[in-house]
Amino acid sequence: MIVGLKGSIRRVEASGLVVAVGPVEVRVHTPAPTALQARAGDEIALCTHLYVREDQLTLYGFNSDAELEIFELLLSVSGVGPKVALGVLSALDPVEIHRAILHEDTHALTRASGVGQRAASRIIVELKGKIAAAAPAIAVEGRPDVASDAVAALVALGYSALEAKRAIDAAPRSDSVEDALRGALTVLAEKA
Repeated sequence: MIVGLKGSIRRVEASGLVVAVGPVEVRVHTPAPTALQARAGDEIALCTHLYVREDQLTLYGFNSDAELEIFELLLSVSGVGPKVALGVLSALDPVEIHRAILHEDTHALTRASGVGQRAASRIIVELKGKIAAAAPAIAVEGRPDVASDAVAALVALGYSALEAKRAIDAAPRSDSVEDALRGALTVLAEKA
């Protein structure tokens, strides 16, 4: 099984990336934030999951073990396929998903494309016990609490999760949520 790859980004596509790994070019489906940050010619290393079905072989790539672990946990939920799991990881980072499941926040999960109230409830019911075991990896590899709290505050103000993440990443690093918010709002105001 392919568990990771390193290579040069040849093309950025709507659903992910085409990565040159030696003489072979591989299409890798990634969460939206990964694809949006990628540029043709950049070197990249991804943790991967090979999705095998009778009529398809599809490779999914992630920036961290935490993203991969959440993706695989989501696939274990009945009725959740790779497209929905990737949609959840495109809308929320692993720390936000972890919090949403532990706090039974169906609203947070429904921000993801393809996830309605029923699917969000099923994800919470089926993963609540499993997600606690994944907590150490997610906490280590996830965003610091300041950044994730600032993203959550921006989402509460009406920004999309992706806009909020980009603004926080573009703002100067800070030790308080208030300063992170101020910086992110400045970035968002400059783009408007």
